Amino acid sequence: MVKESSINSDLRDKELRVSMQEPTGVLIQAVEHGSIAHEVGIEVGDRLLAINDRLIQDVLDYRYVVTLFERAMVLRVTKTSGELWEIDIEKDEQEDLGIELEGIQTRLCKNNCIFCFVHQLPRGKQVRRSLRVKDEDFRLSFLFGHYLTLTNLSESDFQRIFEQRLSPLFVSVHATEPELRQYLLQNRKPDDLLENIRRLIGGGIKLHTQIVLMPDINDGIHLERSIADLLQFYPDVLSVSIVPVGLTDHRKGLTSLKTVDADYAQRTIEHISPIQQRNLDNYGSPFCFLGDEFYILAQHSIPPRSHYGDFPLVENGVGMVRTFLDEFAVAISKKWKPQKLSVRGTVVTGRIFYPTLKGCLDQINSKFNVDLRCLPTENLYFGRGITVAGLLTGSDIFTAVKNQLYGDFLVVPSESMTGEQGLFLDDWVKSDLETRLRIPVFAGGYHVAEFFKLIFSPGILHQEAFPNFSGAPATPGL
Repeated sequence: MVKESSINSDLRDKELRVSMQEPTGVLIQAVEHGSIAHEVGIEVGDRLLAINDRLIQDVLDYRYVVTLFERAMVLRVTKTSGELWEIDIEKDEQEDLGIELEGIQTRLCKNNCIFCFVHQLPRGKQVRRSLRVKDEDFRLSFLFGHYLTLTNLSESDFQRIFEQRLSPLFVSVHATEPELRQYLLQNRKPDDLLENIRRLIGGGIKLHTQIVLMPDINDGIHLERSIADLLQFYPDVLSVSIVPVGLTDHRKGLTSLKTVDADYAQRTIEHISPIQQRNLDNYGSPFCFLGDEFYILAQHSIPPRSHYGDFPLVENGVGMVRTFLDEFAVAISKKWKPQKLSVRGTVVTGRIFYPTLKGCLDQINSKFNVDLRCLPTENLYFGRGITVAGLLTGSDIFTAVKNQLYGDFLVVPSESMTGEQGLFLDDWVKSDLETRLRIPVFAGGYHVAEFFKLIFSPGILHQEAFPNFSGAPATPGL
């Protein structure tokens, strides 16, 4: 499996639409009133087939082609009536046509990776539809940073990637040794990973790569081999993320895998640190980066900001904690206006981030007139092995706080929700929590500045600001 990290998760879900049958052209789902498209008679429900005889397969094609022909173009459109229109358009440079196309019809993954998260979803429970999608799509890799294995690229895919300069792409490697990689992916069709990488970078494409680390399977000398094989392509291969395998409680009938624990995390840090230092000395970059979970599990200090460069891997859990800590240090040093009314509330997070967040909240409490309680939330939905905040569900948060809720409001991880309604992975929405807990719920996360603005905005966090929550304030859970 995300590359523009600023693209929010509700857009990401919108793009993740699955179709087993490729339609003709791309559906036009919105037309701006008064736009060029509106004036020439294009309507919602029409299908865009081509621009200047270049077939349009998806929204990414469209964005690319309109940059090639900025002033004059001929649109081929199938009307809802079935008529085929050819429309001549002349426009100013940078002037938008005023159409919105349907999201990308996601290509599905044909691998059966032994650690695949989709295979570990709870059976018989509600789960966000996009979480069930096994995507293997170079377009989503470019747009959102989704990782792909390169096992389904056709010749036309390679040519499109080169022509449209879809760079960087994010590649799931896991192992560079062919037999081991084939075992991990459980794909009967052999693939030549290193040759595919060589071809992509030969076409001017930069790559970020990933290894999901599994104890006693692709670690040790196998990990060293993978890093060395990828290092030969530096700086065209920009990085290797090494992240711990995520295991839920729903693995019946699947390959037996070991959990990454504190001892293993410490040994991994000790193994990789000298390699990082050697790469730093020789190439000016550590090249291989450990996921934050390794450092937190081992109770090891988080590397400094300089370790992560321009933080391209935050969405993969690499450098997220360092970003949070640095932003927090800046935010807490500012002169925030003291609150006239006391601010009391509960802030929930996953178990892995709890020590970090609690330490920060303790500093806020001691410096300002606030009382914020940090509550670690057990992931009952997926299992105790899943400790990140982004995979917390609404039902898990409710179970955790219903008897321990403190103060006048609740702050939940923003990364656990998507969309305007605040949809959780189990189809709960933010208002479900508010209704059951009779308390306002706010989204917070690793965007520290927004969190501080929430805490110090006059009156926002007090019960009198919420007439719909007229019940008694939450009882302290201590």
